[in-house]
Amino acid sequence: MRRSLSGVPVLGTLVDVVRSSFRRKLATALLLVFLVISIGTVGLYGQVGGLLEENVEQSMTAAAETEANELSEWNERNRLVVRLLSEHPVYEDGDRADVRAYLQTQQEERPDAAIIRAYVIDRRNQTVATSTNLTMEGRTVGNLSWSERFSFRDFDDVQVTEPYAVNDTTVIGFISPIRRTPEQLLVVEVDTASVFERFEHPVDNGFTRVVNSNGTVVFSDDAAATLTQYRDGARRAAAVSSGLRGNSGFTESPAYESQVETEGEYVAAYAAVPNTDWVVIEHAPANDAYVITRQALRWIGGIAVFTLLALVGVVSVLGRNVTGALSRLTDRAERIEDGQYDVEFDTDRPDEFGDLNRTVASTRDALQQRIDEIRETKAELQASNTALEERSEMVDVLNRILRHNVRNEVNVITGRAELAASRVDDEEAQADLEAVQSAAWELSTISTRTQRIKQLLAEEEAEPEPIHLNEALASKLTDVEASTPCASVEFDRCTTDPVVEAPQTFPTAVADVVEQIAAHNDGNVEITVSVTTENTDSERGLVVLRVDDDANGLPALDIEAVKAGEETPLNHAEGLALWCLEWAVTKADGELLVAPNNATLKVQMTPSSAAP
Repeated sequence: MRRSLSGVPVLGTLVDVVRSSFRRKLATALLLVFLVISIGTVGLYGQVGGLLEENVEQSMTAAAETEANELSEWNERNRLVVRLLSEHPVYEDGDRADVRAYLQTQQEERPDAAIIRAYVIDRRNQTVATSTNLTMEGRTVGNLSWSERFSFRDFDDVQVTEPYAVNDTTVIGFISPIRRTPEQLLVVEVDTASVFERFEHPVDNGFTRVVNSNGTVVFSDDAAATLTQYRDGARRAAAVSSGLRGNSGFTESPAYESQVETEGEYVAAYAAVPNTDWVVIEHAPANDAYVITRQALRWIGGIAVFTLLALVGVVSVLGRNVTGALSRLTDRAERIEDGQYDVEFDTDRPDEFGDLNRTVASTRDALQQRIDEIRETKAELQASNTALEERSEMVDVLNRILRHNVRNEVNVITGRAELAASRVDDEEAQADLEAVQSAAWELSTISTRTQRIKQLLAEEEAEPEPIHLNEALASKLTDVEASTPCASVEFDRCTTDPVVEAPQTFPTAVADVVEQIAAHNDGNVEITVSVTTENTDSERGLVVLRVDDDANGLPALDIEAVKAGEETPLNHAEGLALWCLEWAVTKADGELLVAPNNATLKVQMTPSSAAP
């Protein structure tokens, strides 16, 4: 078959093009499936146009709620009209002709209210005193078409009658007491036909019924249904009962009327009318409501069949080819995973699986090369770690020598020098011995500060932590002033008590620099340490620490060595105090300025985010 197709000039070329690329094979098969699914999907969405049954329920329920709100608005508007008519002073004089003329004028000038008749009832004799229809005057209340109990909470209270017919027109009466003549009542009969002028049905052939608590159809867009029972029998319809409880919803069995042949043929949505005992029920024939759903189901069934056939074709044509190639490729990849790098791949295959085989083979070669490099690097790192461990041991040994051996020897030197000085009368020899003592004590100080440098280098001790500068510096500077009688140390606290993130040794490093300033200068020296805050472009600003003195400050060699950033044979510091401060500030992400304008040194740091 393949040979026969290849023999056709155009078709053979097309087949060869598709066969040479797995991507083209898959694209061809998926194109067929896509066309089938696209046709089905376009038909489905073109027919459904919404969310099927859920959309029907939502749209009908929304229509019922809208109609209920409009009916409530109509009811309140008529109540307001009746209250306004009952407040007019024309009733106070009791002239029937004036009252009749006023009511007739209001009936004509208020077409939006659709007033059929308006009349005044005398509660004392239970008769119609005045009416826009002269034939009604003198008629007793018992002969009227409605019956209501006259019980009003106040003069603003308006009662609404049950619907009744007047000259083949269904009306509702609105009854209000007259404030100026409390023995009289105003009755305004309003046509109910205007209620349905703005109602719209979301489903073709739909209709609306408004039912009261007695099961009577109060309003209807079909005049013949008005004043009839919504459902025969004493049992109230479930939709009406639910609506009277203030609910709204949807039902597929509204039980409209009681005929067996019609029951179940309608669906309905219902909603309560606020401040009344009315329930709006929006009906629609089930065939019209779910016509889209049935059409959609037919489309879905057809699409499912076509899609299944298309997928079967794709699997049958390409499944063996794809599955076999992937299986072989997976087996070779697993062998590489097990460390067998001499795996051979089908690099001569012309389609994308051949490209994939060539890529995996190239990846295998690169992986083997990287593994060799990693092994070499591992060996180098192991050698480096061994050297670092040896150096660490050497540093620990040197540290112990500086801490113990040097300190002990310094104590011996200072003690012997002091003893020798007490035995020598030569002033020059005593001066030399005192110089020996001073140098020995300086060496002891260097040993102590070397231990602090080790703390800075140790991760667990050099980790920055919140430090309250006012409290921490005050304690350390007090100790410096006590140990150096020739120095007067003044500390200007910051009013805001700034907090910075710095190593634990930072306050000690500041105190060591202050002590070095005092030791470097002959005679008395006044040293001022101040902490301030400065506003910058950043949200938190800066904390600035300044150290100043009235003498010669720090040794020039220390300043130059720290500025240069390294010790050299020609440029080395006399001590370690400034170096310790430099490293502590660096650990705190701050900046140390040595010998700035008008100060011996200045430290700039960012306030801690944990600061209040």
